[in-house]
Amino acid sequence: MFSVRNATLCLTLVSTGFASSCFASQPVDAHQVAVTLIAVEQLCNKANPALNGSFENVLASDPDTDEATKAEARKVSSDPAYKGEIEFMVQSLKSSGLVVLTQDLCKSYAAK
Repeated sequence: MFSVRNATLCLTLVSTGFASSCFASQPVDAHQVAVTLIAVEQLCNKANPALNGSFENVLASDPDTDEATKAEARKVSSDPAYKGEIEFMVQSLKSSGLVVLTQDLCKSYAAK
């Protein structure tokens, strides 16, 4: 069975690769992973408002997430300067068809 963790990793890698193609000179890093996590959070909460999901739940459920990624995700989430970048990722996920994969990932954003 394809686990939520594997699905999350696949979506993150695909999304990061997609974003990287837009910014070819930038390496894949914690920032792009953070933007993707928050974009998926927004998609999940929009699709299911009762979920009240949070990227913090995803980070807490994955023991392999490093501190740099956690710190970057919190920074990106709280700083309005990244709002445009997050919205671009949301639109990219919607237009690429990857939004269908996010349906399965939304469970990991729910409170435990």
